[in-house]
Amino acid sequence: MCSSLLWLYNGDKTTISNESPSIVAQLVIILGNKNDKFGNLSPISKSRCQLGFNLFKNTPSSKILCTGGFGKNFNQSPNSHGSIAREYLMNMGAPSTAFLNEALSRFTIEDATLTAPIIKACGAKSVDIVSSDFHIERVKLIFEYIQPSLQKQFHVVSTRLPENELARLNAHEAVAIKRDAHSLHQHFSPIIQSDKDIP
Repeated sequence: MCSSLLWLYNGDKTTISNESPSIVAQLVIILGNKNDKFGNLSPISKSRCQLGFNLFKNTPSSKILCTGGFGKNFNQSPNSHGSIAREYLMNMGAPSTAFLNEALSRFTIEDATLTAPIIKACGAKSVDIVSSDFHIERVKLIFEYIQPSLQKQFHVVSTRLPENELARLNAHEAVAIKRDAHSLHQHFSPIIQSDKDIP
């Protein structure tokens, strides 16, 4: 039932059900990173999937939402990054029924804007958001701004990379946080999650 509603937000505006969506009590959102042109996930992506899978195992009734579409800098394979992550998680033991449709995002702000209608469609009231230590500050900034009414728990994966590579990622994030904070206030408005949020 939930997936039929989600097609509305993935571009197919003809598949809409009049029935009420089933409620997802808990949702694990695994934010994407990179894969190569052959569809092999980066170590960072795999580490996020591992933590997300562990959270799912702790609450088997929860659902999983993977983010990531296509982009020159992170995925030039024929398949969306989110679908590659889903297959990886299924190989780890997550059942196909655990997954919602992927959010085909290209960057972190889209992680928040494109997951919002999916979360609303399935009625999730609480989400576990998984990302890496170098990325999580920006994730919190964006999700708190875009989805302020949603109950969120942020889960951090420690990044195991050479010191110079980690320093490069941290430097990138310092710039990206300032850029995205400006973009949010200039171009985006918080998304209302439920009727109760309307004044």
